[in-house]
Amino acid sequence: MSKDKTHSGKTSADSILVAFDYQYYYFLWKLLCLRSGESVGLEVKDDVHTELDNNEQVYFQVKHTLKTKTDNTPENLTESDVDLWKTLSNWSKIISDNKDGRGEKFDQLKFVEKTSFILASNKSSSETNSILKAISDYQKAAVEFKDIRTKLEGLSNSSTSKTLKIYINDVLSLTGEVLENYFMKVFFELDVDDIILKCKEAIRADKIVESKIDHVFSGLDSSIREDNFVKIRNGCKIHITFDEFYLKYRRHYDLARNGVLTISEYESALPDKLHQQVFIEQLIEINDVSIDDLEEIARLTVFKLKLKSNIDIWLQQGEITSNEVADFKKDAIEQWRNKYRSSYRGVTDEKDYNNTALKVLDFIREKRLTFCQQSMDTSLSNGTFYDLSDSPVIGWRKDWGKYK
Repeated sequence: MSKDKTHSGKTSADSILVAFDYQYYYFLWKLLCLRSGESVGLEVKDDVHTELDNNEQVYFQVKHTLKTKTDNTPENLTESDVDLWKTLSNWSKIISDNKDGRGEKFDQLKFVEKTSFILASNKSSSETNSILKAISDYQKAAVEFKDIRTKLEGLSNSSTSKTLKIYINDVLSLTGEVLENYFMKVFFELDVDDIILKCKEAIRADKIVESKIDHVFSGLDSSIREDNFVKIRNGCKIHITFDEFYLKYRRHYDLARNGVLTISEYESALPDKLHQQVFIEQLIEINDVSIDDLEEIARLTVFKLKLKSNIDIWLQQGEITSNEVADFKKDAIEQWRNKYRSSYRGVTDEKDYNNTALKVLDFIREKRLTFCQQSMDTSLSNGTFYDLSDSPVIGWRKDWGKYK
């Protein structure tokens, strides 16, 4: 048997993985939208469910498709769509579940009264879906319930799919009054394709500045995924109340609101001919680094580029001003100048230049700079001085001005 998967096998696996992630991010979206007194669950009562503060609950069946139309948008949810009827069938069985205490009509009506049912999908809505239109019209009192029943019976009779017939008949098996009330509580949330964008919009709605939204989302996503894994591994259900969410995850929001600059690592390409950078030439001259030590040269270059790229990002996102950058660099230059002048006081012999330069450099490398009242780490502090010596507006030897 070939170990290579067929194309259909790969597609099927991809569909399952994407569907799982889509369901998780739908859960995350609802979690991010929670308000006081509410809760949300994943694979507890349904794919996703929410409990509201008025004793109401919402059951969500979450369906995802990779199939597209000619315009590359997701395929339509059709009136004979298996996802549609499997969902309606599942809910009808939940409503009439004798093991959950709903074998009698009274209990079924009571359950439906406090429950809404939503089919959520990235599938496209379509005006040609007569089932969805009939349900909507019924809820608006534009048609009578008997019209829906007739439509369901007609679809069951005309369908050649045994599976579809079973699902439709599951729905029709509910008693008349229960079925009438059920269809008053069925809704459709279609065209939800970019579910991650929905999550970020929920974060934005909590008054998080635009430039911090991605960072908050990444932090929440990572933490919640990890916690979900631990809960499942320990045999616990994933059900989170607003108070639990507030207690455990509000720190991600606090960090975004306190004005702290988000620092990104430098992961782009390094420039060619690293040893020809002015700041590296200065370090080579004083024997701090050898021209052959490419690993160390690359490390120091990353420090410089990390500083420059973060400043560029902060400026573009409006988190800092050019005046603040100028003041920051001016202060770094003054700190260098004080140490440089005191170190070279009385040094006149050129043979002492390198030793003195190394003392200045070592001292400067120990400095932790502050930018916009935020302490910079060693890589950014060192990177600032490397950037300044690359311009160059500072140097290490007494004759460093020759590099200008």
